[in-house]
Amino acid sequence: MMTQIFYEKQENLLLDFVQQKKYSQIILLADANTNGFCVTVFKEIFPTFKVSSLIVIPQGEQYKTLDVCSLIWNQLENLQTDKSAIFINIGGGMISDIGGFAASLYKRGIDCINIPTTLLAMVDACYGGKTGIDFNSIKNNLGTFQHPAAIYINPILLRTLDERILKSGFAESIKHALISSSSWWDEMNDYTVDDFISLMNIKKSLDTKIGIVAQDQKDTGIRQTLNFGHTIGHAIESYSLQTTTPLLHGEAILLGLIHELRISEHIFNLPASVALKMIDLKQKFFPLLSFQYTYDDIKLFLLQDKKNKDGIRMSLLKTIGDCAIQVSVSIKQIQESF
Repeated sequence: MMTQIFYEKQENLLLDFVQQKKYSQIILLADANTNGFCVTVFKEIFPTFKVSSLIVIPQGEQYKTLDVCSLIWNQLENLQTDKSAIFINIGGGMISDIGGFAASLYKRGIDCINIPTTLLAMVDACYGGKTGIDFNSIKNNLGTFQHPAAIYINPILLRTLDERILKSGFAESIKHALISSSSWWDEMNDYTVDDFISLMNIKKSLDTKIGIVAQDQKDTGIRQTLNFGHTIGHAIESYSLQTTTPLLHGEAILLGLIHELRISEHIFNLPASVALKMIDLKQKFFPLLSFQYTYDDIKLFLLQDKKNKDGIRMSLLKTIGDCAIQVSVSIKQIQESF
């Protein structure tokens, strides 16, 4: 299924799209946080959806589980939801992941629309067809491929976020620049918060992902460039979720990008100036990001990464805009990145 993307000022086009589909039922999915802030804003933008059913789940990555999926499916049963219904996922990446996963399996699949409410979700998680939940403490260990029927992006929803969650989304835009465009990466020297959250940057970042996914729907080739920073980043995130100071996804990916840039230096002779600039961006936008971890803390999560085939594999930068996939990395090279 092709995903239709609608932006701010295209609200009538989204409503026409939904009406033409003649869905039997419209169900909104939100977590406790987005229900308190974003659902209200969404209903002000789209009064049509004020009468829609609403399912609310607990907030946080630790609730992206099979148990919470069961809660969603039970509520769908209580609502007598049939195969012609549609799910509207209102929230960040956690909601699009679990909402898409639940929708893809209910009645062998019902449509869903993603309404991303965080920058990270707008530039990355809302698009691509990957759904997933965490299982046995491994991030996105269970998942399906099902593209959302539509996506609606409006930066006004970012006004509901606190600063930490807002800035968490910067990491994915930074990654998109690193793997696609040296000029865009250079521009980020002068970026402000407003530049990152502008509709222009959101479109540029999302278009980068759309262009890559279009070439590789099932994630067997070029799409794996989008994993840059994520092998170590996911391991750091998974470890942090077991501590009293869990990181947000984007914060962990930012740290993962620094590690994997250093490894790219060793394997591809990437200039050290790239990692140093990344550290400057971290200090500029994330001055309070300080999380203590060692290689031993994250090694189990690294070894369990689903991208591994024979040993640890990563997507790494040859140069800005040229990312290699399935690069074999030794434990020593990872340790040295610390």
